[in-house]
Amino acid sequence: MQTTKYKCKRMVKVSSDFNFLTSKQKKVYSVIEQFIKQRGIPPTVREIGEMVGEKTPGAVQGILNRLEQKGVIKREVGMARSIQLVSDNSQYESHVYLPKIKKVTQRNVDDLLNIYNIEKYFPLPSTLFEEGQDCLIIKCPDNSLFESGVKYDDILIIDRQQEIKDGDIILVLYEGHTLLRFYSKHENPDFVVLKADSNLLEKETFNRSEVTIIGKLVGKYTQY
Repeated sequence: MQTTKYKCKRMVKVSSDFNFLTSKQKKVYSVIEQFIKQRGIPPTVREIGEMVGEKTPGAVQGILNRLEQKGVIKREVGMARSIQLVSDNSQYESHVYLPKIKKVTQRNVDDLLNIYNIEKYFPLPSTLFEEGQDCLIIKCPDNSLFESGVKYDDILIIDRQQEIKDGDIILVLYEGHTLLRFYSKHENPDFVVLKADSNLLEKETFNRSEVTIIGKLVGKYTQY
């Protein structure tokens, strides 16, 4: 699949100087760096406290606040695992966080990113995404495009604002069901053609009023 840059929530780099860190701040920074290196995700406040022997969450928060003020880390407000190392000589690629949603229903289709529908935020390389909030992650709902290389329970990245063209794979809501389909225009602008590898619905032409287009498939993760 062709790689393109997509808009998403992004963490911004700031200037940093390790010479101004206290010994305790350097220790906290070091355990954060080691944790990310070993596990691929940032630690929580509780995990940092356990690693440095600090039992009080407020004390850990205070150290993190000072590290952020000094420009060596960056955090997203209200997100548990959002610590990013922002040193210019960091070995770690900067990243953005995408929300993974639980489901798409007729009730929540206009508010997919409400707090009750988000499972977690997942980090992805910032080289693929730009600032914005128009992408989401969801499990593949069916095997309708299995022959095309997309299978049930694959992790899909959906762009909700990108222009959709003939041949694109899109996520749609139809009669309460979330479907993955190849998109094509119809000669009648009131209709749209949505094709699958296996046509279990025995229907490929839909009135536009019948379906809600969620967005375009721009990436996927498959376990082998």
